[in-house]
Amino acid sequence: MIRIAEADDVEACVQLAEARRALYETFEPRFWRRAENAAEMSRIWFAHLFAKAEVLALVAELEGEVRGFLIAQSTPSPPVYDPGGRTALIDDFVVEQGRWMTLGAQLLIEARQRLRAAGYAQIVVVGARQDEDKTGLLEATDLSLASTWWTAAT
Repeated sequence: MIRIAEADDVEACVQLAEARRALYETFEPRFWRRAENAAEMSRIWFAHLFAKAEVLALVAELEGEVRGFLIAQSTPSPPVYDPGGRTALIDDFVVEQGRWMTLGAQLLIEARQRLRAAGYAQIVVVGARQDEDKTGLLEATDLSLASTWWTAAT
């Protein structure tokens, strides 16, 4: 079941995010290195976002437990580009390992329908290059790879 996130969902979403961050840290230890207080900062941030009417926060519930979530927020497009309307940034998008093609797909479909109905012209989804499960879902849709980031120590 996909539904709007509520305050009671914060802790489950933090746990999912922390598990994904641990994985991402193995991909690129400098860029994705977790701060010591990452979980607590996420609790505060997710509670803040879940309470905002202009933020789309969805959870995927299975057998009475939150197994994934997606947060979409309006973000300005660079002034030199015109995507034809508002852009929604989907930065926090996490599901349990092995559930991307099911729960992840359902979350993405629901988010896109709601964002389209709200007048958004495009979505931008953030993910790690090495996150093969999430990338597999995104490649299976009509999303296209639009940008990459490269990092190194100075």
